[in-house]
Amino acid sequence: MSGHLWLPQPASIPTPAELAAYLHQQGWTQLKSDQNWAEYSKQLGEEEIALEVPQYSSARDYARVVRLLLEDMARIETREPSAILRDVKASSVDIVRLAIEGAATRDGRIPVEAGRRIYGAARDMLLAAACSVIDPRPVFAKRKPEEAMELLQRARFGQTEVGSFVLTIECFVPPRLQQTLLPGDADLDAPLERRACLKLAQALVGAEAASRESTVSGEIGPFLNRTRDGVSANLCDAVAEIIESTTAEAVRAHFSFASRRPLSVTVSQDVAFSPDVAPVLREAAARLRDEASYFGTEIIGPVVKLSSQDPSRGGETVIHSYVEGKPLRIHVTLSPNPYQTAIEAHRDGVLVRCLGDLRREGRSWVLSNPHDFHVDTGSEVE
Repeated sequence: MSGHLWLPQPASIPTPAELAAYLHQQGWTQLKSDQNWAEYSKQLGEEEIALEVPQYSSARDYARVVRLLLEDMARIETREPSAILRDVKASSVDIVRLAIEGAATRDGRIPVEAGRRIYGAARDMLLAAACSVIDPRPVFAKRKPEEAMELLQRARFGQTEVGSFVLTIECFVPPRLQQTLLPGDADLDAPLERRACLKLAQALVGAEAASRESTVSGEIGPFLNRTRDGVSANLCDAVAEIIESTTAEAVRAHFSFASRRPLSVTVSQDVAFSPDVAPVLREAAARLRDEASYFGTEIIGPVVKLSSQDPSRGGETVIHSYVEGKPLRIHVTLSPNPYQTAIEAHRDGVLVRCLGDLRREGRSWVLSNPHDFHVDTGSEVE
């Protein structure tokens, strides 16, 4: 076992809170503390061991003292100091591990283009889960909730791990400074990071089960029934993208949750996808989009058709727009003033903008509850 641990940068140095969380998890008992030191003890066989943990992280020699502490802990646990450091840091983060197993990744490496696709899909998976926490839907359009987008700024891709190619996503989770919850009690104050990771675990288990059930039944129902579990077209496409980008033999997801905020619910922490589910997931994503309503969707495009018995009382327009990169002819029924704007936009060859709830009706797309209909200033139909 190595006798020296290198801490290359300040971010790699555990904080007093991270050290405390790890020691509590390992069964150490806090004896006393002050502003400089906290003392912990643990019975090992017939001997009681004590450790002193520095509390003043801005002290000049804090990094050196923590390095020595980690090496002492490594000797006690008969493990490498680097393994202790990894687990101490993990006590404050929820971690999603995505292992891509296959011929292209057996040496722990992947092609650059495959890496671009995998990291993009992993980002989309986390975003889909965060959106499902806020407002579960079968599909999420381009305009995602601001809170979900902000989560992406806080979450981090961690170092890859040994074992084929293992991508990690880390979400920092603050401790729960309150009475311990009873099993089954909801952690109502849990941050979005924790709720999104829990939702992602639930959604992946649901998507894998729905894939098997839909293959047997030939129905989209198993996916639709799991919308509240976080299953969405966005999530299905992301999982399929990871499988397809490296022709993976299996994609496995494993979750570990910050020990300093213990889980109050039981959740499956492992799920695996075989390559044969990729086309099922792609088809499910397409069908979910067909079934979905896109609430609060903005459409932009030219007016390609006008229809009214009496323009002074409004009428129906058809606007050519793109949603999720797909060209659509969208029917919009307008009141008198917006309809007059549509007539003028059609005459002048300019684009219009409108907000509303987009849904499919039969073979047509309809924007209901239209509002804020106006000309897109400075634009012209090409």
